[in-house]
Amino acid sequence: MEQEQIVDAVRDWLDGDDWHYEYDAEKRLIKMGINLKSKIKSGRIFVDIKDDCYAVYLCAPISGDKENLGELLKYIAMANYGLLNGNFEVDVRDGEIRYKTFVNCDGLDSLSPEVIKDSIYIGCVMMDRYGDGIAALALGFSDADTEIKKAEHQDDEASDD
Repeated sequence: MEQEQIVDAVRDWLDGDDWHYEYDAEKRLIKMGINLKSKIKSGRIFVDIKDDCYAVYLCAPISGDKENLGELLKYIAMANYGLLNGNFEVDVRDGEIRYKTFVNCDGLDSLSPEVIKDSIYIGCVMMDRYGDGIAALALGFSDADTEIKKAEHQDDEASDD
């Protein structure tokens, strides 16, 4: 698939799903905001489209302070372990926290709506699941072991209700 085809497919899906976004044609970059259910509350999504692939980044509006970075990095490593689609990233220089998803379009004739939807929504799902822990750790209110247990046992607690 060529870059313009990827742009068109992603924009068509976003339009069909009623997303409000900005498109920078020069950079081939789509930008939009998202409301989240976690304590992080919101994020910015960037869809960076290259020649034969694209990456989706959901950036949290919170960053890790230097004194809390060790516990935050431990939490992110534990959260990333076993993930099938995408991963959390932390820029240790400035504390930026984001979730990244990558879609390889090389050799494809088209992108299915399901692939595009998954690439956009997986970061939202992960930020909702792990966002409370990210917020607590970025602010130094907890430790990685406590927060990972909370995040990864949400489904167990919901099924007990």
